[in-house]
Amino acid sequence: MLRGASFSLAGVAGLWAGALLFTTDRLVPRGDIRRFKHVVAVFPHADDETVTCGGTLHRFAASGALVTLVLLTGGERGNPAGVMQAKLADRRRAEAGRAARALGITDVVHASFGDAELSHHVDELTAYLTAVIEHLRPDLLITYDLAGLDGHSDHVACANAVTAVRRTSFPDVALWYVTLPRRVLRLLRAVGQLVTSDAVETHRASPTLRLFIGPSVAAKLRALRAYKSQRGAIGKGLGRFLPTALILSVWQHEYFAEV
Repeated sequence: MLRGASFSLAGVAGLWAGALLFTTDRLVPRGDIRRFKHVVAVFPHADDETVTCGGTLHRFAASGALVTLVLLTGGERGNPAGVMQAKLADRRRAEAGRAARALGITDVVHASFGDAELSHHVDELTAYLTAVIEHLRPDLLITYDLAGLDGHSDHVACANAVTAVRRTSFPDVALWYVTLPRRVLRLLRAVGQLVTSDAVETHRASPTLRLFIGPSVAAKLRALRAYKSQRGAIGKGLGRFLPTALILSVWQHEYFAEV
C-alpha cells in the first residue's frame, strides 16, 4: 500500500513538474517591475484582470506600486447564455472589489459601457480613457493585445482604444499587452479552452517578457474565488474539469508583450 501511494505521489509530482516546464518559456526574458510606480490595468470585464495578470498585479502592489484597475463594462452578459442581466452587473462590481483587495489593488474604476458593446462606442471610449489616464498619470498601462486573447469583440475594442490613446496622447507611458507562449496557446485551442480564427491570429502579440509570480499565485487564487458568479464561465472545454488550484500551481509566470 505504501509503495503504491509513493508511486502515485511520484507520478503526480512528475506530471506537475512536466506541466511547469511546459508552461514556462525560458526563451522569453524575465521582466523587471521595479521601475514602475503606478500601474493602470484596463480591461472590459471584471475577472479579466485576475485571469490574465492577477499575479503580476499582486507583485506590483507588494512592491509598493499603486495599482489601479479600470473596468469598462458591468459584465451584465457574463452568463452561459450571454443574455442581459442587469443585477449581474452589480454582483460583478462587488466581486471585483473583493478580488481587488485580494490582489492589493489600490482602486477600481468602473465605467458603464454596455457589455459586448464596446466596439460600437469607439469615440466615447477613446474620450473616456484619455480623461482617466490623464487623471491617474500612470507610468505603465496593461491591457489585452490586439487579438483580445480570444478575439472577443470587447477585448479587441479595449486593446485598440488603449493602444490608440497611448500612442496619440501618452507616448511616454509604457504599455504591456497580456499574452501567452505559443505552445500554451496551441494546447488551449486543442482542449477547447480557446477558440480563435486566422483574423484573430494576425493581430496576436508574442511575449517579450515574463514575470515570475511565485507566491502571488495564492493571491490570484483568492481573487478568482471572489468571482463566484463566473464559475463555469471562465473555463471551457476540458478546462471545466481541471481544478483551478491545480492549473494555477503550475502557472508560475505571466507573459507580456512590450509595445
